[in-house]
Amino acid sequence: MPVHSYRGKNWSMTAPAAKLSISLPASLAKAVRKRVGARGLSGFFAQAVAHELEREQLGAFIAELNQLNGPPSKTALAAARRAWPKR
Repeated sequence: MPVHSYRGKNWSMTAPAAKLSISLPASLAKAVRKRVGARGLSGFFAQAVAHELEREQLGAFIAELNQLNGPPSKTALAAARRAWPKR
């Protein structure tokens, strides 16, 4: 089973787990079950939550950099977009 990280900590679905109850629209539930099957739900949601937490942490880091240094210039943004085009 793959091991993922969040803030430098490794986790896998073989580690101790907390049982949660979530609600989501029926159409999303159907799409997730179709994609991962009934036995893959925990791993799928664990990965999705870790991904969202990483995105939030990155957003906070960018906001802090902007506060300390000011926002990036248009020239710097254009250079970054050329260096890392959308996939």
